[in-house]
Amino acid sequence: MTDLSVDLAAASQRVQVGGREFCVLPQAAAEKLAKGSQRSRREVERAALTAGIIPGRYLRNVGTVGISGQLRLLNATVAVVGCGGLGGLVVELLARMGVGTLVLVDGDVFEDNNLNRQLLCTEADLGKPKVMAAYERVLAINAAVEVRCHETRLTKENAAFLLGGADVVVDALDNLPSRFVLERAARRLQIPLVHGAIAGFLGQVLTIYPDDPGLAELYGPEGSRERGVEVETGNPAATPALVAAYQAQEVVKILTGAGEPLRRRLLYIDSAGGEVYTLNLGERGKEEQKAAGTRQGPAVVSFVGTSGSGKTTLLVELITALTRRGLKVAAVKHSHEENAGDAPGKDTQRLKQAGAEGVALLTPARTALFYSLADEEAGARLTDWFPGVDLILVEGWKHGPFPRVVVFRAGVSEPLSPPPPDTIAVVGDVAAARAAGLSADRPGFGWEDVEELGEFLVRTFQVNTE
Repeated sequence: MTDLSVDLAAASQRVQVGGREFCVLPQAAAEKLAKGSQRSRREVERAALTAGIIPGRYLRNVGTVGISGQLRLLNATVAVVGCGGLGGLVVELLARMGVGTLVLVDGDVFEDNNLNRQLLCTEADLGKPKVMAAYERVLAINAAVEVRCHETRLTKENAAFLLGGADVVVDALDNLPSRFVLERAARRLQIPLVHGAIAGFLGQVLTIYPDDPGLAELYGPEGSRERGVEVETGNPAATPALVAAYQAQEVVKILTGAGEPLRRRLLYIDSAGGEVYTLNLGERGKEEQKAAGTRQGPAVVSFVGTSGSGKTTLLVELITALTRRGLKVAAVKHSHEENAGDAPGKDTQRLKQAGAEGVALLTPARTALFYSLADEEAGARLTDWFPGVDLILVEGWKHGPFPRVVVFRAGVSEPLSPPPPDTIAVVGDVAAARAAGLSADRPGFGWEDVEELGEFLVRTFQVNTE
């Protein structure tokens, strides 16, 4: 093999970019040098960067990460676990950035329902293993990248083997059990993990170092549920693109030292509302949540819908799910009946009619309070009546003052024209609700998605789960 330094200098060109001059190795020259010197493209690019010569394909990277950062990317190994909606996009971006080695792990093949959002999936690729499509895509983009494919699912038995030697691991999975297996392996191997998840218009990203708070702080204890926010609420193409871009950027920040990774900070994306914000985790997050709890009372949410749509059943299941997470929940029933819950002729009714400002009914098992208040005035006092709870869930009160979750059952619910103001989500027969007039820019949850609905409320109202 010949000494590359002389050949690199001869093949390079001076290029002006933004008032700065760079020594650049054109793509065609890099290919020719690799072939003539019997070296790999990566070896040629590494030698060029070491000599301060920028391969032309990375010229637009260097202004951000620098030549030394680009060299670190080229020398790095990144494992991407899951090569579907998130992972396929992450693989593409990392290959274009010039990450030297990509380890791809996925045991699935492409199906029809992947076509709407998975970059690597085309009609011609249906039935093809996702890792093979990713492999072919990377080689077409950047022949300097080494690709190691593992057409298998990640398990606790094979995780150490699959991830060994990686500098960063990307979590692009779609179920919580596998995510926890991946996180445990990354911690054991002392590898930073970049977590990403999507659901409808929502997405989240978190970088987890071995000693950082992790998935349990987001999803609760391992084994408590099967799926997280990536449950099938529908995933339009733009959502994985947003989250994957942030994940790839996290990898670049970790490897190059440029920027500040999302450590102990969950990036939460609500593209329906056009909002992106971060939630601090760990001790800092607990302190902020505690401070927020002292500044204001519990969040109040109304669940509205036509009689018979299933509001009560839904709230029973939701309250069960929330209390299982350790949250304290109060429930309020709104009724248009004047004497609901306080029947005429009962002693409590007679005492109220006599002029009592309020009446309490105490029994060995429960206590009930009856106030002579209009619903608007009572609504303003709900947080005073339930000061120690995390959430107050109201059944009904379509025109009340609180944010609303619409409960919709096909064949029962009335058309939503106009939809209730301040609607934050729809639950039930989501497609029918959209067809009936509810805007598609609000998250939707099926009847079985109670855990995910609870998580959405916790995130939306920043409820302290500790």
